[in-house]
Amino acid sequence: MIKRTPWQIQRAVIFALLMREIKTRFGGHWTGVVWMLGAPLAQVFALVAVNTFLRGRLTRGTYDYAIFLIVALIPYRLCSGLWGQLMNGINSNVGLFNYRQVKPFDTLIARTILEVATDLIVFVLTLSILARLNYSPILPDSLIGYLGAWAAFILFGAGMGLMLATLIGPLPRLGLAIGLLSLPLYLTAGVIFSVHSFTSEARYWLLFNPLLHLVELARAAFLPGYLPLQGVNLAYPMMWTLTLWAIGVCMYWLRRERLAAGE
Repeated sequence: MIKRTPWQIQRAVIFALLMREIKTRFGGHWTGVVWMLGAPLAQVFALVAVNTFLRGRLTRGTYDYAIFLIVALIPYRLCSGLWGQLMNGINSNVGLFNYRQVKPFDTLIARTILEVATDLIVFVLTLSILARLNYSPILPDSLIGYLGAWAAFILFGAGMGLMLATLIGPLPRLGLAIGLLSLPLYLTAGVIFSVHSFTSEARYWLLFNPLLHLVELARAAFLPGYLPLQGVNLAYPMMWTLTLWAIGVCMYWLRRERLAAGE
């Protein structure tokens, strides 16, 4: 009998959890896959259609609105989707923790992998469709910079999700508060419209939203010649990210036994 190492056991556990999440999310049928991928695609093209109807095809400079939108919208969706999925990831799988091989953190890893993979597929599909429709550009001006922006969105969303997952037990109303906070964060992040035309006073307050910085950095990396809003930098959202991860890791370590018990 071959003895497995702890790392091999953990990989097997995460893979099993991932398969369980896929079956749960997609409903075990191909229509679930169509829905999961089709819903965000429909949102993208609905926003494009509305903006095109109201404002015309172009937005800032020579950038097509469709490209301007998706290079920020999909990574932002990934970020917010991560904290939404991870927030309830531990409580939703508490019955599995009766098996000593399964740890609460493993469920968060599985959900993160699935969320990232789903949004990457949606992003590639969207770009492919826009390429067929002769939109441009469909390749980032700086691939490394754009991948770095995606990584920053993932780290922020996962850090927020980890923190919320460890606090949702003793603070059950926290989920409602985060739901109420999500819309203002989305609207002030400049995802669906440019904030460059706002007054200097409005831009000053908007810069307190760390996700606005990531949105602007993502567009600057993808769109040739795009100038991010003055004051945008990577250090500010990374400070928030490190804070979220520090709180999340500390709370997880302190409450790991209670989390496994569903408390």
